[in-house]
Amino acid sequence: MDKPRLSIIVPVYNVEKYIHAAVDSILNQTFTDFELILIDDGSTDSSGSICDEYAGKDSRVKVIHQNHEGVSGVRNKGIGLAQGELIGFADSDDTMEKTMFREMIQHLDDNNLDIVCTDAFVIRNGIKTFRPRYPNDMIFNHERAVNEILSDTLDNAVWNKVYRRKVIGNIQFPTGRVYEDVATVYKFVNNAERIGYLCKPLYHYIKRKGSITNTSFNIKGRYDCFCGYKERAEFAEQQQLACMHRCVVLALETALSALTVFYAVNESVASDKYQDVTSFIKNHAHPEYVSQLNSKHRVLMYCFLHCIPAYKTYAIISAKWKELLGES
Repeated sequence: MDKPRLSIIVPVYNVEKYIHAAVDSILNQTFTDFELILIDDGSTDSSGSICDEYAGKDSRVKVIHQNHEGVSGVRNKGIGLAQGELIGFADSDDTMEKTMFREMIQHLDDNNLDIVCTDAFVIRNGIKTFRPRYPNDMIFNHERAVNEILSDTLDNAVWNKVYRRKVIGNIQFPTGRVYEDVATVYKFVNNAERIGYLCKPLYHYIKRKGSITNTSFNIKGRYDCFCGYKERAEFAEQQQLACMHRCVVLALETALSALTVFYAVNESVASDKYQDVTSFIKNHAHPEYVSQLNSKHRVLMYCFLHCIPAYKTYAIISAKWKELLGES
């Protein structure tokens, strides 16, 4: 049996309400030379059996059932199982336009790309928005692409891209962490020579209440996000990249966001997380960085350095407000 050109990896965990729409949007793609790897990560609802139903109806669907490991472990396993020369990812509660993979792979082939990225609709409470990253289709060389993604201009999401297998290589998503895209996708880009961008919202990213990455006051999410941005800043500094200043600023902003959560939930000042975050802030509290923070984070930096009680008051009020809005 010939190997498929594209392998699509989808982590599945307790998404029985959404998985039909997600899988249908993949199986209905106008590009058909793919395998769909559904990895049921220990679901306790009917998600696993729904996956099996799809496998029984479409030979392109492969299903793996396993004990719960988290998204990173699932993606790492999927990469190891993938047969395609190209690899894509999707989330099991999102959808996509039926032409997405055809358009992306055509752009990749026409321009000899190693990675191709499309844009996305963001859907929150049924409202669909699209803010393009760039005004038109783009092709980046290696140096510019690395600087663009580390600067957060080219987005960090893993699910709106197609990768040649060689750029993934032996890179692993960090297990046990959320915001794993932040800590990983830039490494794929660093292994690529040519990267393309399509100015089309072909992926539908659905923000749902309750998920860790869409919850503001979650210690693990905020801290894991900071860890990813700190690693990126360290990488940029080691490589002496043009974006290294910007990377420190982004890491500072995520550190201050994490600290806000710590103050809101009264995290112990002796905890490793608290010490890690506050040490980074203190070590980078220089005018060259602070002046580039957005206005909110400049105020928070001032409070951290000069008036922690004011910072704690802000954190508690902010958490209560988010709770009233259902976003905490």
